[in-house]
Amino acid sequence: MKMNNKLLYMLSFILMFSIGCEDDDAAAEAQAYDPAGEYVFPSRLIEGNSSVSYTGQVVRNMLHSDLKTLTDLVTTGPDHSHVTYNLLNSYFAHDDSPSMQPSFVASPDACEAVYVNIATGKNLSGKTAEGNLRGWSIDATTAVQAWMQAIADNYAANPNGGKQVVTSSDGLNYSQMINKTLYGAVAYDQAFGYLANYDDAMPDNVDPKSEGGSYTVAEHKWDEAFGYFGARRDFLTPGDVGSCIDLTSEHNFGWASYATKRDNDTENIAYRNGVMFKADIFNAFVAGRAIIHNEGTVDELAPHMATIRTRFEQLCAANVVHYVHSVLNAMGDLTDASDAMSSESENYNKYWSEMRGFIISLQYNVGEVSGGLTSAQLDDIVAAVGTAPKYPSHDGYATYADDLLSVKTTLSSIF
Repeated sequence: MKMNNKLLYMLSFILMFSIGCEDDDAAAEAQAYDPAGEYVFPSRLIEGNSSVSYTGQVVRNMLHSDLKTLTDLVTTGPDHSHVTYNLLNSYFAHDDSPSMQPSFVASPDACEAVYVNIATGKNLSGKTAEGNLRGWSIDATTAVQAWMQAIADNYAANPNGGKQVVTSSDGLNYSQMINKTLYGAVAYDQAFGYLANYDDAMPDNVDPKSEGGSYTVAEHKWDEAFGYFGARRDFLTPGDVGSCIDLTSEHNFGWASYATKRDNDTENIAYRNGVMFKADIFNAFVAGRAIIHNEGTVDELAPHMATIRTRFEQLCAANVVHYVHSVLNAMGDLTDASDAMSSESENYNKYWSEMRGFIISLQYNVGEVSGGLTSAQLDDIVAAVGTAPKYPSHDGYATYADDLLSVKTTLSSIF
């Protein structure tokens, strides 16, 4: 009888303990935050505040967009004498000039009138990756500044504008080369860099990043990676905006815009085996941020990080292939006498430079994606394409279309 009482006591204790654990699990599950498909996360540190912050990335996305606006502006005609090298470089090496305003067109108008209203101390030059561009013996910063100087010099010599202002003697479209190189050397490189913070251990996810702050280091670094992707926070189901558009949350920049474009690109996509970018990348960012918000582990984060890295590299590759097709189509407009400055070469030069700029972008994380592009494959691509467009009078032009198609074949292997 004593044995039965003891057994009964032990069973009762185990039952109470089990119920207690189940209650704890249920409470934890009830507290898990579900962002419902949007990049929106309340602060765990200060009730009523948001824990999402990537204003520095927003400013850099804006500077990048504005620089492209200005390098295109000089082709449209006279009355743009204000577009000097110093002006162009002020968008690359931004120094918080209070008078600098966003120059790209947003609809409706942007709520933020000047950059410093969003964040200070942000620029492109300080985040531009080091290392020579494959095929050239200069790094991205040197190349971008040289191309900006060339645009300024060409405009001074051709004040009526025209495509010759942004075209080199060998056919580079400087505006496109600047724009696409910076997509890789800044946003693409930086996004991967921030994700690397979670490879081995979770950054501090308990204390505020700064005293009195609304977010932890772990939350903020993930936000910064997301900021370089450039998507609005309701990317998949965009809602209405008010009388002005909030550039920190309601506008799609750069890579996010290209994700949409490539998803909508219904021609010549068989090579990528049905891979789509917009939802895969965005949902992985949201799912990963939810894990961090709910104090999960790096093991839980790992599959979402793998999705982001894989799809991001594939998006870059898909942009290259898209412009390979554009270049091939534009080659049909060339004549035997066509050269870099021929009017019929305008689209050819533009598309070639977009293609080549995204090839540059691929170099910044090559070899870092499991099953992705290898350094040797990228070297083959660079060798096939070269460092300037080929024209009918050039050696190798007769086989250049096949060379470009080989690039598509190589890139299809990562899908």
